[in-house]
Amino acid sequence: MDEATQSLIDGIADAVVVVNADLAVVAWNAAMARATGITRAGAVGQKVDAGLPILSDPAIVTRLREAAAGRASAPVQVLHVVPDDERPRWLDVHCAPWRDRAGRVRGALGVLTDVTERHRRELFLRAIEVIGHSLTSSLDLDEVLDTIVTKALEVMGAEAALVVARDGDAPAFSVLRAVGRLSREYTAAGKIPVGGGPIARAVREMRPVATRNILEDGAVQLAPERRRQVEREGYKAVAAAPLTSKGLVHGALVVHYWDERTFGEEDLAALKLLAEHASLAIRNAQLYGEALRGREVAEVLARLARELAASLDVERIAELLAQGVQEFMGALGAVVYRYESEDGSLHVIAAAGEDADVVRGVVLGPGEGVAGRAVAERATVQARDLLADPKVRLSPDLRERLQSTAFRAAIGVPLLSHERVIGALALGADANRVFAPDEVRALEGLTDQAALAFENARLYASARDSLVRLRDTQAQLVQAAKMSALGQLVAGVAHELNNPLSVIVGYGQLLLARDIPEALKRPIELMVSQADRMAKIVRNLLFFSRQRPPEHLGVDLNEVLERTLALRLNQLTLSGIRVEKDYAAELPSITGDPQQLEQVFLNLLLNAEQSIMGAKRGGGQIVLRTRVAEEGRAVEAQVVDDGPGIAPDTLPHVFEPFFTTRTVGAGTGLGLSVSYGIVQEHGGRLTAESRPGATVFTLALPLQRPAGARQVESPVVLTPVKGEGRLALVVEDEPTVLDLVLTLLRQTGWNVDVASGGRAGLEQVQSRRYDLVVSDMRMAEGGGEEFYRSAVAKDPLLRNRFVFITGDTANRRAWGFLEEANVPVIEKPFQPALFLDVVRRVTTSLTPSTPRG
Repeated sequence: MDEATQSLIDGIADAVVVVNADLAVVAWNAAMARATGITRAGAVGQKVDAGLPILSDPAIVTRLREAAAGRASAPVQVLHVVPDDERPRWLDVHCAPWRDRAGRVRGALGVLTDVTERHRRELFLRAIEVIGHSLTSSLDLDEVLDTIVTKALEVMGAEAALVVARDGDAPAFSVLRAVGRLSREYTAAGKIPVGGGPIARAVREMRPVATRNILEDGAVQLAPERRRQVEREGYKAVAAAPLTSKGLVHGALVVHYWDERTFGEEDLAALKLLAEHASLAIRNAQLYGEALRGREVAEVLARLARELAASLDVERIAELLAQGVQEFMGALGAVVYRYESEDGSLHVIAAAGEDADVVRGVVLGPGEGVAGRAVAERATVQARDLLADPKVRLSPDLRERLQSTAFRAAIGVPLLSHERVIGALALGADANRVFAPDEVRALEGLTDQAALAFENARLYASARDSLVRLRDTQAQLVQAAKMSALGQLVAGVAHELNNPLSVIVGYGQLLLARDIPEALKRPIELMVSQADRMAKIVRNLLFFSRQRPPEHLGVDLNEVLERTLALRLNQLTLSGIRVEKDYAAELPSITGDPQQLEQVFLNLLLNAEQSIMGAKRGGGQIVLRTRVAEEGRAVEAQVVDDGPGIAPDTLPHVFEPFFTTRTVGAGTGLGLSVSYGIVQEHGGRLTAESRPGATVFTLALPLQRPAGARQVESPVVLTPVKGEGRLALVVEDEPTVLDLVLTLLRQTGWNVDVASGGRAGLEQVQSRRYDLVVSDMRMAEGGGEEFYRSAVAKDPLLRNRFVFITGDTANRRAWGFLEEANVPVIEKPFQPALFLDVVRRVTTSLTPSTPRG
């Protein structure tokens, strides 16, 4: 495998392997080495089915074999433990045929992408939904406890799980339920002494506590008998989270592992969330068992709890809560509020009951009403008469609203999540209604469930947004990779076209300079003009694909627009779109980077073209307009299309990253945002106006020239110089271009030696001294940069005698070298007169060479 391909593979962040038809490794990047622990040297030559980590998986071997046979295969997902990382990683494996330049299948390419975080996030979201539904689907305490330990095993990947309870200051925890590898004797004992272990610490400190190895952790204090008990069981890693209710701890949820394990923040957060579900489920089950209101109310409570846990939509949860509470409490009305932490206000998000419409849209100030007072005190608040109770503060508007209803008695309960206020629930009833203690407990239990449901909805929305951002970022990376590959392809194609174009243009102009019959002159002129046209297209493609640092040049926006239009004019014409130019004459130059500005105009042209084509009508028109603006202080350029326009609600977002109104796959939503950023970096403005039939993007750039800005150089005066027997060396591996250069030099009196590459050229300059060295940059037998550096190191006088001819100007490294060396450069295709003028400028001040001796 050549160095360029290996370098490209090494630059890929994902793990990459290339195998030949026999499934022997021929390429192995750094990411693959990290994933397997095997260096490239140790892997190359090995067969994938000979025990190489990951790749020896039968599913992967099968897909690599299919790809090596030229057949596509579906991706596969495998679980793998990365060396020096005890946690298993999920990998997506994609295999495809590996082809040579002729398109023949030479082997297979395997790309392994780490999708562990995405897998964990999806698993956690599914688990939250399943657990929320499972734990609230039954109020039988035994079933609830079974569900708790089973789900703890599943979500935490544990080998044993148990729920323990503690009554007051009892000396031991009671084991309520256990599952997994724990012995029958351990669970049958039913008691765990309260000491200094992770369970006791979690209960005492009211937070999740974990240990990598309970027997070796210095922070864990175990009584001798307890230590012997743990040693007999054999487990090592332990994590425990407290079971809390109303600020009181009544037990813990515990998981065990028989190997050492390091617990991350996400692990402890997941266990904590499970414990909160478990605590709530246990409380609901206990309420059910202790309820004095009978089967009907309990069933309503269970149904409502299930509905709350099953929904991940905030408004739906609020509606269910308001309707359910109003029904089973027998209240006149129920209202659910959202809490705004910035100003402490409460906003109605759902209401149910006879007079629900009266309170819709109400905003309570801090401490206002029973709901506001409940939030302020973080406790349940009751009032027998809202209008007469001096402790209940009401605004004039709210008092007037309540006077029109039958609401008199009321109760307010804060909605708390992790000790943080997220809202409130208020019930209105007939005058002098007293809510019984069991009703209050049931209501508080339900609000706890609702608060947890609201928190689940928030977590789900956050996770969903994160997944969306992840997909957008992946799309951006894929698009960037596509653009990079397209740039390389364009540069390669343009480079290959430049050589024959140089010959066509060169010899065509040489023929025109001679006395030829008129019958031949016109065809030759057409040939040269069409070759010039092709050369202009190639230059524009190269200019657009270059990746150079931003420049500060004097730029004519009319020229930039023309160069950009040349890239799309043919496609626009084929699409039936007319282009009208309204350029200002003698437009002042502005300071900027012409390449970046061309990118801006290309994005705007593409946007206009797609808008017109999206209307699905025949043809359309784009207007390109330039003018002086802001009383001569700025230059404006406009791109106007007669498409369907941009919707008013969409227009403010068109410059936002990833925002697009196109179908999936039709765009990334980055073009206009990138353009906006480029214009801002130039100190200008990019704005958009739209109405049906006319969308106008206006680019305004200031005329002020910052220090250091320079104007584009003026064309040189082309005056050839006679060689007069001087000696030149031409280093070029393209025979037709070499023939043209030889013709030009020999016609002007030069003696010329030739070399087919940099290595041969270096041998020549070591044996003879040359007045002129003309060299290509990219050659198979030694490149121009290496040749130049070696030649100048041996003979510093050659530094001012080099001229480079190249079509590889899109190569950042090559262009960086040329700028650093400050050597004259002629870009292919070139005019013979330009070539001779550069030769004149290089050799005018030099004295003829003398043989080395």
